[in-house]
Amino acid sequence: MRKFKKTLALFLSLCLTLSLSVMSASASTFVDAHGNTVELNDTLEAYSSVVLSGADDAARKGETNLGDLWTDALRWFAVSGKINGYFEEDDIAAGNTKIDADADHIVALWNGGNLRADIAEGKFGAAELAKVLPYPNEVAVVYMTGAQLLEALEVAAQGLPYGEASAAACASFMQVSGLRYSVNADKAFDKGEIYKEPWSKAASVQRVSIESVNEKAFDASAVYAVITSSANFNGMDSSYIFRAASTADERSAITTAVVRDVVWMYIDEQLGHIVGETYAAAQGRITVHATEQPTAPVQPSAPVQPAEPATPWEGSMSGEYVVVRGDSLWKIASKVYGSGSLWGNIFRANPQVKDASLIYVGQKLVIPAK
Repeated sequence: MRKFKKTLALFLSLCLTLSLSVMSASASTFVDAHGNTVELNDTLEAYSSVVLSGADDAARKGETNLGDLWTDALRWFAVSGKINGYFEEDDIAAGNTKIDADADHIVALWNGGNLRADIAEGKFGAAELAKVLPYPNEVAVVYMTGAQLLEALEVAAQGLPYGEASAAACASFMQVSGLRYSVNADKAFDKGEIYKEPWSKAASVQRVSIESVNEKAFDASAVYAVITSSANFNGMDSSYIFRAASTADERSAITTAVVRDVVWMYIDEQLGHIVGETYAAAQGRITVHATEQPTAPVQPSAPVQPAEPATPWEGSMSGEYVVVRGDSLWKIASKVYGSGSLWGNIFRANPQVKDASLIYVGQKLVIPAK
């Protein structure tokens, strides 16, 4: 008997050693943006046949395939009912145990500033997802009316069109699942009071229109369940509507589900670990209308191209100018020189401008001496 116990002890010790070695081989750590050390399960592995775009502020500029994937995962988590197992005990005690909306009234919104890296073509795992979202966000549900949803999209898009000066404000731009909307970025955002820099509240809704919700007509008076992050729930960036709506409706809740885990669950259970052609490109859920401004010089006598060949300016510089909405080279020359007819000086001093009619908001131009 003693010999058997000794053998059993050795066997259990060996099992523990093997278990620990497997854990050390399959687990690594990641320090998130808040300094928290997160353990990653390296045994999780998937394959993408396409590049999923998150780097270079891609999701702040317009719809991306990564934004589609990310929001699809969140909406699937709710529609499938899997979210029901992740409500907090206090919510469960209050009877809040499921999404209180049918599938046609469930949408997902995710701010582009929280999609921070590409997922390259090939194998990827938990570490790559952690680079995309280096925050411990949890899945939340906010119940809001269609009118509130429309205003939430309006304020989230206030930074568009994307440029150097508006990049920070564009962090709130929403990637979506379950709805289609458009932004007329040629119209000025109607600023209300400052919410938090660089975001303002909307004095009115003028630029955004919702075309459909789950392929049905948008209803401003209906109540929609918006699946999003705990950060948006609490009013991050421009999300004052989320905060107000979550306070007003007790069914709104932050769950215990970690967003990265939910995205992985979707890739595993719905996509079979393969991100394929469905996400080869953005799916046309968001349309941003933005006419590149300004157009050709406004004076009839001003040529679109200078009469002489454009050559790099060799004179001295007098400064730098940042293009604003409504500018043209003629207007800029009128501002800095007092004469629009000198627009060719600016054109020749900026060889990166290939077409005199195409300069963009936020673009920096060298202003040569008169």
